[in-house]
Amino acid sequence: MKLLRWVKILLVLTVGVWGLIGTVGNLSGLSEVYDAVRHVTTMTGIPEDVGPPWRTDNPLVVWIGVAAIVLGKIAALAGGGIGGVTMLRNVNSSSDKFRKSKTWAVAGCGAAFALMFFSFTIMAESAFFMFFSPQYVGAGELAFRLGGSLALVALFVAQAEPD
Repeated sequence: MKLLRWVKILLVLTVGVWGLIGTVGNLSGLSEVYDAVRHVTTMTGIPEDVGPPWRTDNPLVVWIGVAAIVLGKIAALAGGGIGGVTMLRNVNSSSDKFRKSKTWAVAGCGAAFALMFFSFTIMAESAFFMFFSPQYVGAGELAFRLGGSLALVALFVAQAEPD
């Protein structure tokens, strides 16, 4: 069914646009991203005697966090852009060829999801208790929604279309 192919292409290209906007935004405001990650890793919202011993302002740790955030957006950009264009070129191809054209899209969405899940859910929220910082109260929820959307797109696109 060609309609499902077009819906999948639209979703994948949308992921690519989100990746583009996010990459440009993160790279053009790199110092702000760095400051936000540093704020989380120093656990500013948690009293000194309560927080775990791994709170840090080590620049290497902060840059690893920044890299995870930016790489997630780049993965979405690459997977959504290359994947969407590849799928578009194969929209009228055989089922097997169209299935193979989805590789970049599924890999890009999957990698973007993995990096969002790792950087926000595991590191920022679970390890560094981001939810204690009043200015980042909604960031974890936003990351969860974005990560969930990326995962759903990846799962939907990966499914075979009926002939």
